[in-house]
Order: sequence, then structure tokens, then C-alpha cells
Amino acid sequence: MKKHYLLLIAVLFQLFWLPVKALPGDSLPGGSEKSADTVPVKPKGVTVHLFREPVFIIYSKIGPFTVQERAAAIEKKIEALATDPLFVPDSLFLATEEDSYDIIYGDQIITSISHADEKAEKSSTVLIAKERRAKIIYAISGYKDKMRWSSLMRDIGFTLIVLLVLIILLRLNNRLFRTISKKIAAKQGHVVNRLKIKDYNILDDHKQMAIFNFLVRTGKVIVVLAILFAGLLTIFFILPWTKRFSIEILNLILIPLRHFATGLIRYIPNLLIIILILVASRLLVRLLHFLKNEVEKGALKLPGFHEDFALPTYNILRILVIAFTLIIVWPFLPGSDSHIFQGVSVFLGLLFSLTSASTLSNVIAGFSLTYTRAFRIGDRVKIGDMVGIVTGKTMLVTKLRTFKNEEITIPNTKIINNEVVNYSISAEEKGVILHTTVTIGYDAPWREIHELLIRAAMATDGLLHEPKPFVLQTSLDDFYISYEINAWTKSPERMPELYAHLHENIQDQFNSAGVEIMSPHYNAVRDGNTIAIPENYRTRDYEKPGFRIEKKEEERN
Repeated sequence: MKKHYLLLIAVLFQLFWLPVKALPGDSLPGGSEKSADTVPVKPKGVTVHLFREPVFIIYSKIGPFTVQERAAAIEKKIEALATDPLFVPDSLFLATEEDSYDIIYGDQIITSISHADEKAEKSSTVLIAKERRAKIIYAISGYKDKMRWSSLMRDIGFTLIVLLVLIILLRLNNRLFRTISKKIAAKQGHVVNRLKIKDYNILDDHKQMAIFNFLVRTGKVIVVLAILFAGLLTIFFILPWTKRFSIEILNLILIPLRHFATGLIRYIPNLLIIILILVASRLLVRLLHFLKNEVEKGALKLPGFHEDFALPTYNILRILVIAFTLIIVWPFLPGSDSHIFQGVSVFLGLLFSLTSASTLSNVIAGFSLTYTRAFRIGDRVKIGDMVGIVTGKTMLVTKLRTFKNEEITIPNTKIINNEVVNYSISAEEKGVILHTTVTIGYDAPWREIHELLIRAAMATDGLLHEPKPFVLQTSLDDFYISYEINAWTKSPERMPELYAHLHENIQDQFNSAGVEIMSPHYNAVRDGNTIAIPENYRTRDYEKPGFRIEKKEEERN
């Protein structure tokens, strides 16, 4: 039993650390071939096997036979000797010819050693022939020893022991993971702290238990598969009929792992370079973020650089740093020079160029709006025919909320192509002027109209008394005069409300003064018609006029 496990460990060591392949055409472990890092002293050879067990290596062809054809023919002859119950090692002898040595069994030539072999192996033909004869005898004797009943019974006994150990390990594995599951269930609610983002509970007790149960089940399956694989591989290695399968399975697993480990070790310098580049890029982004915060707080002042420029400038520089970092790191990535990698990069570039024209124009327009300071979040603006409060600004779109509580999303390119009226910027300093127009007939004294309009503006809450409201007569039309009242305010976000109150106060002032607002069509001669002023504003002795009929003096006479 101990002998078998030591042999298994030796094979594992050779398969993982040495360039071993148990398939035809591969070199023997510990052969005379040099590694790829040194200059080879022999041409590449082909291994001769006995039932997948390596025997010796040949390096040269004979006549029209290639090295591979020669090795295959020798393998068949050696396998025939191994299965011959009458084979006697002493019957395998050497015979010399004019230019070669032959290894002969009966009347059959097993293999020939020529001057080409002598030159390839840098040894004499007789020494090569003796060495190959000894290796053939040793391989056949070992195979026959394994196929004896005593050896077979011993191997079967070892196999039964391995199966028993395998069953015990599986039962222990089930008991172990069952115990782990019970302990996790007993600690429900106290396994880890709850993870929350504001009011959203990312990882509550139920989700914790689901995650831990999944990990336990996955771990149990992985351990079971590992135990079964190790047990079956050991059984295959013990039994002589399946030993070659165990070597092939080990090759399928360990050779890729060895290549991966070798590639990983060779990639360490590039990995260190990538890490250094990423660390430097991260530090630079953090420095930019620190400067952005300082500018936003007003601690750092730059001439001509406003505080609201900090965030978009930081975003631009961060994108440039990330793009520059990707360009530098790209050649150091594994497989960056492969055709697949190049094809994917070309496809992504084509996709970006086809879909980013409008997006890029919106981004450029967004930066233009930021650095021209056309408006800020919270400003009341008019963009084309749309009026509202700016609620959001991105590099692609701007969002407005109207006074009807409607949200409008406007592409930045459309804003660039329209005029933008900002009511809030001027209001912060002196204020913005609200104005409305009334048309009154020529029969009303204009000084009285001015006084009434100013009173209405002064009575409106939200309009400033200083600077004082003023009236402009904007036109003298055929039937009326246009009077425009102008008043200052620092609350442009209340414009609809202020206009409504101003109009209400204008009506109150004019009605109290007995001035009719009958514009634009007003007839100064009222014959039998009631005055156009509400009853609560009329005098107590007011009477509806009657119709007046007059005769001309000629008709009287």
C-alpha cells in the first residue's frame, strides 16, 4: 500500500514539474532533452511505450520510415512480447550488422540502432543497443509482474481499502456539513450585521440564511466531487488495466495547471506594472477630487474659475485620466495582441462611432452650457417657448419643472440652438422687472392712471417698493392708450403668483377710483347702458342712465 502511494506521489511530481506527456510522441521524464530556455543537444524524439508506460526514446528515422512510424512499429512488437506467455528475457539478444545493431527475439527484429541513432544520442551503437535491450526487458518484466495473480489480488485488496476509505470520507463529509448547517441556523439573525443603504435593507436575516445555505451546499458538492475524483484516480492508478487512464487524466488536469502557473509567473512583471499604473491613476483622481471639493467650498479660489465649474471640470479630467490609463495598460493585458481581442476592440469602436454622434453633440452642448453659466439648478429660465425651474443638469439633457408641475426634458443641443432667458441671475443682485399692460380710453386722465397702477404694484406682496414701480405709456392707439406698469421683484420663481396678485390689485384700484377697464373697444358715450364697474364699487346714488332723445332746432320750428 505504501509503495503504491509513493509511486503515485512520484508520478504527480513528474507530471506537474517536469515536461512529461504520457501520449505517443512525447518525451520521457528526466530524458536528455533540454528545456526551452537552454540550447537543445538532441533533436526532438518520440517515446516508445508499453501499454502507455514509457520505455525509451528514438530520435532518428531509418530509410523511408519517419520517427513516429518507427516508434509505432516498435511499440507493437514490444506489446506482443509482453503478452507472449513463453517470453524469456534471455531470448532477447543483440546481433551486429554492417552499419547497425539489432535487438532480436527469435527470428524477429524488434528494433535496429543505426549510425543516425549514434549521432543523435552521441553514444556508440553498441551502448545504445544494450541500454534499449535492458529497458525493454525491465518494462516487460514489470508488466508481467503486475499481471500475476498475487499482484492482482494485492491490487484488488488495495482497491477495496481505498473504496472503504472513500465511503468513510463521504460519510464524514455529510456529517461535517450537516453540523455546519445546524450551527448557521442556530445563529440566524446574528450572523452578520444588516447592510443598509438609507432605508433599503440589502442583506436581511432571510437573505443571510439563503446565502449561507447556498455556500454550504456548494462547498459540500465541491468536497464530494474532490473526494470521488481523488478516490477514483487512486483506484485507476492501482489497477494495471486502468493505470494509463489515471496518467492521462492527470495529464489533462495538471498540464493545463502547470501551463497556467507558468504563464502566471511570467505575467507577474506586467501585473506589477499594471498595479503601479492603476495606483498612480487612483491617486491622481483622488487629488482631483480633493481640489474639486476645495473649489466648491470656496477654500481654493482660481481667477476666472467659478465654483460651479468644479464638478464638470472634475468629471472631464477624471474621464481623461481613466482613458489615458486604459491606453497605457492595454498592451500589458494578457491576450491584448490576439486577433479576438483586436476584433472586439474594433467592434466596440465601430459601435461607439455609429451610436455616439448625437450623444457626443449633447455632451459638448452640456459642457458649453456649464462654462457659459447660462443657468444653474434652481434658476427660473425660459428656453424657447418653455418656462420653468431648472431641476436637473446632465451632460446630455436639462430638466425643467413648469409652474403646472410638469417636468420637461430638453436635449442640450436644442438649448444651444435656442435663446435662453434667465430670470434668477439678475434677481439675486437688483431684481427682475415684472410688467403688464392695460389699455384705457383717452377720456381718463393719464396722471390718475399712473397713480392707480403704481398703487396696485405697491399693494402686491412680493414686489419691491425700492426701486419704486414706474409706468410707461407704450402706445397711443386709435381708441385707447397702452399703459405698462413695471415693478421689481427678487422672487422670479413666484412670477405666475405675482402676476395674478398684481392683476387683482389693478382691478381693485381702478374699480375703487371709478375708472372702467373696457379696453380695447370702449365707447365714451354711454346711452342707457350701466357702468362697467362692480356694484360694490358704485356710489349709493348711482342710477342707470336712460336713453336720451333730442330734436334738432329746425324740426321744432
